[in-house]
Amino acid sequence: MRPDWRWILVPIVALAGGAFAAKPYARLAAPYYHAVAQILAQGRPWQIASVEVGSSASSPGAVLRLTGYVREFFSDVQPAAKLVGKLQVSAVIESPLIFWSLLLAWPAAGHRQRLARLALGIPVFLLLEAGTTVCQLLNPLAYASAVLAGDPDPVTSWEHWSRFLEAGGRVALAIAGALVTIGVSQFVVCQGRNAVAPRGSRLNRRVDPTRRSAGRHPLWTRVPVAAVEECPARPPMDDRA
Repeated sequence: MRPDWRWILVPIVALAGGAFAAKPYARLAAPYYHAVAQILAQGRPWQIASVEVGSSASSPGAVLRLTGYVREFFSDVQPAAKLVGKLQVSAVIESPLIFWSLLLAWPAAGHRQRLARLALGIPVFLLLEAGTTVCQLLNPLAYASAVLAGDPDPVTSWEHWSRFLEAGGRVALAIAGALVTIGVSQFVVCQGRNAVAPRGSRLNRRVDPTRRSAGRHPLWTRVPVAAVEECPARPPMDDRA
């Protein structure tokens, strides 16, 4: 059995790409994170000022930084606190690397199935990014709102979700999202083929074994098994006219 070198080369290429492309990817995805953060901030006393990539004084390497303001009440003119959510760019690119590496390296039956994976994988990936990176960036704002509200236990559901992501939840969600995308796209492609093929298709036509293709030897002619079983047998030589 030949080893599939694809499963060895893809992780190597992904790790090399992640080491060099983490900062450019975070800078490229920052506008999307900003837009999603503004959507999630609606209905809450939060104001998203910016999402950008910069350096960190407390840790080496670049970080993705979200700057926001929290008000105690919606009617307040001045914000009560200014919060900054930070993530290392190496953590930001972790989910995209795992998701797309697994999705593209998984064997496919043909180009149609790969195109279906890409078409379905884009919205799944965008939801994955919103549920991981954006939620972690918004966690400090949720904590500040709980403190301003006088909550005796300011550990919110945002904090629990952020801890889950830091404890390996990012990797688990990326793998699960890729596997779900692969399964659903394969199901959609198979259902499409079954819906298109039934009548009039080449596989469902009856083939007359007595007819020979012009220019081809009868033994070389490909005949579906189901079609051969449905065709009547040849009459004996004595009964021929």
